[in-house]
Amino acid sequence: MRFFEAIGRAIGGALSPLVWQGSLVRGARLFHPDGVVYCAGVKALAMEGEVGALAQRLAGPALVRLSGGIWRWRGGKGERRPDVLGVAVRFRTSEEVTPTASAGDQDLIFLSARRLSLLPIAIFTTRRRDFLDNDYYAQLPFDVEGFGRAKFRLVPLRASTTKGNRREKLERAAAAGLALLRLEIRRGGARARWMAVADIELYEPVDIDQNTLRFNPFQTGKGIVPRGLLQATRLATYAASYLGRTLGARARARARKPGARGERRSERER
Repeated sequence: MRFFEAIGRAIGGALSPLVWQGSLVRGARLFHPDGVVYCAGVKALAMEGEVGALAQRLAGPALVRLSGGIWRWRGGKGERRPDVLGVAVRFRTSEEVTPTASAGDQDLIFLSARRLSLLPIAIFTTRRRDFLDNDYYAQLPFDVEGFGRAKFRLVPLRASTTKGNRREKLERAAAAGLALLRLEIRRGGARARWMAVADIELYEPVDIDQNTLRFNPFQTGKGIVPRGLLQATRLATYAASYLGRTLGARARARARKPGARGERRSERER
């Protein structure tokens, strides 16, 4: 294990109780609590060389979750507040729509902020009323099989503006075949150019248990491996978020069961 990544794992372990507690109280992810999930298809754009080899590995079915970063959805009220948006993509090895990842699957997670240091600014500059009106960045570096150290971004091929909230706009764009996200890659360095890898087309929303759907940047079945101190912090915190939201959701479900309040009242009276 690399020295700085070992430090990152230790930091993540120290932060994980806070993430667990926050997710438990919220009964959902601490960040990106509410989202919509789409089944999607990935079409390779690059055909040759190292980028082409990556594109061929990623081509096929995918699951995509689009979400607000901070606020609960609450019928669209959340999109009225400053926020960032997120896109999580699972490149699948099968057509099955399931919250469970397979060994060959690959997860990538993107934010509507160019860098983590710009996150406080992105909260106010993100066009939060339309998922297809922002670029999304994977923020941190990866080691890509056959390519080397790299960064990723998603660039929507923008659909025409329609009325409605961001979920309604996205659903209309998908129905019209216009919900397209272009995956791009570049090497490290500010002057390196972005290269097109593949287009991700969102087909239709799917009804799936989002608390069970666990996106994990260390799900690396297509050869894209997180690297660095900050990446390593995610290992423990993502696991803590999953455990916290699962327990919180179960507690809320029990509390909503008919007769649950009456039973608790009777127990207190006894």
